[in-house]
Amino acid sequence: MGTKRIKAQDLSEAAIVERSRSLGNSWMFAVGLEHARITKPRPQDKAFHPFDTDSFNEADVHFLAIALRRLRTVASTLEHVPPVWDSIRNAIQIFDEKLPWIKHVRDVFEHLVDYAVDSNLRRTKTSRRELQVWASSETGMQWMGYDIDWKVGLLAANDLFNAIKAAYDSFFKRNVPDNEAFQRTLSTHKPRGQRR
Repeated sequence: MGTKRIKAQDLSEAAIVERSRSLGNSWMFAVGLEHARITKPRPQDKAFHPFDTDSFNEADVHFLAIALRRLRTVASTLEHVPPVWDSIRNAIQIFDEKLPWIKHVRDVFEHLVDYAVDSNLRRTKTSRRELQVWASSETGMQWMGYDIDWKVGLLAANDLFNAIKAAYDSFFKRNVPDNEAFQRTLSTHKPRGQRR
């Protein structure tokens, strides 16, 4: 068992909640972008498709898996905010149940060199022969032993992001005395490109 992650002592729960919502927004955007690229391939992408078809490119599946896992990771940062953690933990569990393939597919992509050469460092039995062999379906694909449905992935991500937003709203409703004034301040001051 690994070492438990402990947050910085000077990091407030409010900062964690705000950052989770902000990062969640970025990764939800990435999920939507990759979903669109997969379900509505762009004509200019045809040149990069191995079979010269108007189908999606496999790289977009890789990027979708990354975006989905990052959204899940962002949600898990709320573990450090006890008032909202139960609802988020439940949302993460539902997300994982809807997307049982996501961790396996992401791990294979992350350690691609080991799988491409059937290295002794592979963490699963997936072999090099499975990496680029898949069958498409009307709503997704069958790959590495999983049925991957694009719409289910998008809806699961949406549900998880909505849980992050609900946690944000409930946290600040409970913890900011004049929440309306606080929300007005946030809506008028949204710095772009600045790190917090």
